[in-house]
Amino acid sequence: MDKNLPGGSSSSLSLFEKIREKLSGIPTVFLVFLAVLFVTLVLGGTYILLSPDVSPKSLLEKLLKKEQLHQGIEVDKNIWEPAKPPIKPLAHGKQTYLVSGGKKGAPKPTEVVIDPLDPAQGATQSATVKVLAMEAGPVTKVSIQLITDSKNKIYPLQLTSGTDLDGIWGATWVMEDSYNYKYQMAIKAENAQDSWSVTLTFR
Repeated sequence: MDKNLPGGSSSSLSLFEKIREKLSGIPTVFLVFLAVLFVTLVLGGTYILLSPDVSPKSLLEKLLKKEQLHQGIEVDKNIWEPAKPPIKPLAHGKQTYLVSGGKKGAPKPTEVVIDPLDPAQGATQSATVKVLAMEAGPVTKVSIQLITDSKNKIYPLQLTSGTDLDGIWGATWVMEDSYNYKYQMAIKAENAQDSWSVTLTFR
């Protein structure tokens, strides 16, 4: 077989010799580095394409968050989560509130004592209400509606001192809910003919 024929082994050999001559001037260490880098890129790209848990988008997000943390930028866990308003300060311990106003023909709460105003969740809280019957007849019922972050409960009060014409009504309960953003007490006093209520808003 003629070695000079087109497509023969001599042309392949000469091409190999030309490549070897061009690479002979490059340091061996650099060539090894390029070879390792090429293999790493091929294997990494193959893994990303074939793995169901890895995508270019997720890798980009991780790199972006890492860069933000490196620069001291706070990364939100969920950018769509609405920001909560700051918690308003609350008076501590036992608090007394004087009630003004009233309704003709209905009993009138005049003073409310809450102890404490800021109980821990799961702790007990008590309230006493001074109620006057006025001219409409004796008080038949007094209750407190407690409105907190996620609950709305009504607690009946019992006459603890005085009379149903001028007396102190009270009750004790367990604070079952948080009250960081919503905290109200509606006091309602009733007689046989009518009722009147007043709402204390703390938050």
